[in-house]
Amino acid sequence: MLKKHWAVLIALIVTAIVVGVWWWRWQAPYRTLTTFIDALYNGNIKALYDLMPYHERHIVTEDMVEITYFRFLKPLLSDHFPKSRLIHIERFSERPRIVIFYLWFREQDKPLVIYLCYPPDRQGWKVPFSYFIWLNAKGLYGDLNADQIMYRLGYQRVATPEGDTFALRVK
Repeated sequence: MLKKHWAVLIALIVTAIVVGVWWWRWQAPYRTLTTFIDALYNGNIKALYDLMPYHERHIVTEDMVEITYFRFLKPLLSDHFPKSRLIHIERFSERPRIVIFYLWFREQDKPLVIYLCYPPDRQGWKVPFSYFIWLNAKGLYGDLNADQIMYRLGYQRVATPEGDTFALRVK
């Protein structure tokens, strides 16, 4: 009888550990998302830069993040996406290393879209900042206007969640 109790106890402990590890991994993108959202709404340039994947840091500097924040993001957030109007967050994931979050706001027909990626060098969940800016500018102002906005902010290229970059289409 004592062996049976030990076997049940060990099975419960192993199950709890497996579920705990799964839950911790599943929640990791949410933890990164909340850190990113807090940095966005508080204007924490250093945190926004630190959340960028390393493959993006050769095309985006901390100064570019600051310029982008004050010239584009801060007005965008206050005019279109005030934090007080956030009503729903959707999570979508087709690929194992990319998670997309759609933040829906009251009185807005388009969401704020945030891609998170888990780069192959295992640096943890990151937010490709230039892609975040480009994608949301594209959603609000159209393809070519997004490229123009990015170019005026000092960008030449945009880093993708997959680890690549692409050039802006500007003349």
